[in-house]
Amino acid sequence: MAEYDEVKRGISARFGAAAGNYVSSAVHAQGDDLPRMVELARLEGSERVLDVATGGGHTALAFAPHVKEVVASDLTPDMLAAAQTFIQSRGVENVRFELADAENMPFGDDSFDVVTCRIAAHHFPNPGNFVAEVARVLKPGGRFLLDDNIAPENPELDDFMNRYEKWRDPGHVRAHRVSKWRAMIEGSGMTVEHVEPPGRKPYPFVEWTSRIGMPEDDRDELEAWLACAPQEFKDYFEIVVEDGRVISLTGLYAILVARR
Repeated sequence: MAEYDEVKRGISARFGAAAGNYVSSAVHAQGDDLPRMVELARLEGSERVLDVATGGGHTALAFAPHVKEVVASDLTPDMLAAAQTFIQSRGVENVRFELADAENMPFGDDSFDVVTCRIAAHHFPNPGNFVAEVARVLKPGGRFLLDDNIAPENPELDDFMNRYEKWRDPGHVRAHRVSKWRAMIEGSGMTVEHVEPPGRKPYPFVEWTSRIGMPEDDRDELEAWLACAPQEFKDYFEIVVEDGRVISLTGLYAILVARR
């Protein structure tokens, strides 16, 4: 437990310092996955939605026009404040903001019709606790939409991906395989209804490493390691190298939809 708490404190400090970068991040603000999440939720307009680890607030903002209320929660006070400023600047009035640990939520049982979590769960030290909390706060019949970085099912590709993600961001705990997420979700008593075919997101190397405030020496070491990666890894992660410099690579993500 103490180890988990230390991880969370580190994550909160790191993301607090970079909060503004995540509001403006193209990877977080844009992408076909945002409207697809709204579509997969099958909303009727009366729902109460919880957005876990809201980050810059982009998911909460995407859902707000389609539901009665969104509760945007985050572990990091500065991140939550940045999300609140961003969303309220858009004139949105049905989103409220709550400081919350994804693995120990301060919400009552059966409180929400929909729970969302986008591009965040790879930071959770104990994702099993998170999934159990989702099942607890969802109303019977409620939907859980998880959109996150995922690891390939191939163990070597899995290890490679998690190594570069952890190198870039020490707050990265683990990107899990779809099979692992399915097992955790179904182990919590929810039923996985749909898994979106894995997609890819481009990571321009300079922006990707700058967003998290990566130290220059660490960035240069990571760049050299990626540039010298075996060709099979370069091909799979679409690592583009020009004149010895890494221009971009791609990450994998998937959307899982579960029903309580």
